[in-house]
Amino acid sequence: METRRLRYFVTIVDSGTITRAAELLHLAQPALSQHVSALESEFKQQLLVRSRRGIVPTAAGRSLYRYAQSILRLETEAHHEINSELSSPSGTVTIGLAPYSLASSLTIPILQTIRSRYPRIVLRIVETLTVIHSQAIRMGQIDAALVYDPGPIRGVKFDRISTDPLVLVTPADLEVPGAGEEEVPISALADFEFILPTRTHTLRNLMEQTLSRAGLELKVLIEMEHSRPLRDAVALGLGVTVLPRPAAEARFHGNEFSLRRITDPELTAGFALATPDHEPMSAAADAVVQTLREMLLGPDGPWTGTDEGE
Repeated sequence: METRRLRYFVTIVDSGTITRAAELLHLAQPALSQHVSALESEFKQQLLVRSRRGIVPTAAGRSLYRYAQSILRLETEAHHEINSELSSPSGTVTIGLAPYSLASSLTIPILQTIRSRYPRIVLRIVETLTVIHSQAIRMGQIDAALVYDPGPIRGVKFDRISTDPLVLVTPADLEVPGAGEEEVPISALADFEFILPTRTHTLRNLMEQTLSRAGLELKVLIEMEHSRPLRDAVALGLGVTVLPRPAAEARFHGNEFSLRRITDPELTAGFALATPDHEPMSAAADAVVQTLREMLLGPDGPWTGTDEGE
């Protein structure tokens, strides 16, 4: 049953004549009569009769009229709600941020942009989870994440934002045997004790696998999930760390630290926007993800113009 025919039927009953209803609906009278016949065939009941007062509904027609009014009202409300949701979506959207990345410095610009565009959306920002971010996306715990690209994962789409060289971060006065002022070979890293995230983190996995292939062991003295205390920990000599150059330059600026590019082999880390691959998103989540793509992958993104981005 088409709601269009119900609307025609209600208009006929309200108008009292086929002629008047056809004028209001901008339809030819024969076409309108055919729609009524189709409804009567579907319900196997006569719905309208002619009288001195014009067209009036039968008992079956009065029942259909009541239900048709309710159905048409619900249809109108659905259209209104859906259109309102598309133009001004609401709800909570959760974004995961990978620790030991530049993601934390993007938090305020992201919040400002989403807040100005979609004031009814509540943003929830999380840095650490009980599971890795890609798994949290597959489980529906978060809607999107700014993470290191771990490679293909079923059910998760990664839009690469940048590819950045990894640098060793040490106090400026710490001697690094075999290293120059700007570079350090991978073989020199085995002599240091590191502050890094746990093994579930892509950066930690990359370091362990690279040193293992070189026959070396990565010594992690401190596992730190939150990267906010990292600067103070390195400054106090509690350990050294490894970060992509943009994140290192943002967090370890100043003369008290040395940043050396890792070479032999050169190490890089991809930074990406992770979203569900096939699962449908809410209107609010879709609006946030499209805004993130515009901010981070568009021509005015933070990595535009650098020679590190892909």
